[in-house]
Amino acid sequence: MLEKFDGAIEITEQQYSDALAAKIDGRKAFVRDGELIIYTGKVTAYLKADCTKQKEFNDKTLVTDDYTLNVPATRFDEWINDEWLTNQSNKYIVEYDTVDSVRRNLYLQVSDPLYNKARRLERNGEIDKANDYYAQADASVIKIEAQNPWPINPLASQ
Repeated sequence: MLEKFDGAIEITEQQYSDALAAKIDGRKAFVRDGELIIYTGKVTAYLKADCTKQKEFNDKTLVTDDYTLNVPATRFDEWINDEWLTNQSNKYIVEYDTVDSVRRNLYLQVSDPLYNKARRLERNGEIDKANDYYAQADASVIKIEAQNPWPINPLASQ
């Protein structure tokens, strides 16, 4: 006859095997709220409100409702209807700003000095030399823009 003890739960043979295997692997197995819990080990979860924030939990059963184990694909993902969806508008804005910054930096380093030299030469009456510098500056602008194209606006394709 099976005796019942206060606070004890009855487990299946499979649960017993799972708990035993967990203990052999060095994982924890215990009872919480009348259920057998077997720790799976540390997991990384992502905050649903901000996919760039993550937290380590000692077990997947301890992950709170404001976190998910699903890994976001980009830093622009938002948690919508139980899945990560990339906010294309935010992604575009950051990509645009990045290209704009790169272009401005390259203009300052490459084309602006050439344009300035062309203007000085022009003021000094050296028109042919100035035109050569203008052509070099224009060519550098074309190259900078070709190597750093603007991202495609997701709203333009709708």
